[in-house]
Amino acid sequence: MDIPEGEVSGPLGPSGTGKSVFLTSLIGLLRPERGSIMVDGTGITECSAKELYDIRSLFGAMFQDGALFGSMNLFDNSTFPFL
Repeated sequence: MDIPEGEVSGPLGPSGTGKSVFLTSLIGLLRPERGSIMVDGTGITECSAKELYDIRSLFGAMFQDGALFGSMNLFDNSTFPFL
């Protein structure tokens, strides 16, 4: 899949079709059992921690369950990674 620079894109589909697996694999939280995932020419399964950090900074993700701090409002939760 190629997404042009500046394009905003996301997977759509019914529950259980692999949207979350696709996205967590894309940012390196899950490793593929076979094949490869390339982001801007870098294979995420072979890159260093610094390269993976840089790749993750290209994406935005909101998780369904348990990923927000209950003591923080939405703005603070959203900007927390930038502190």
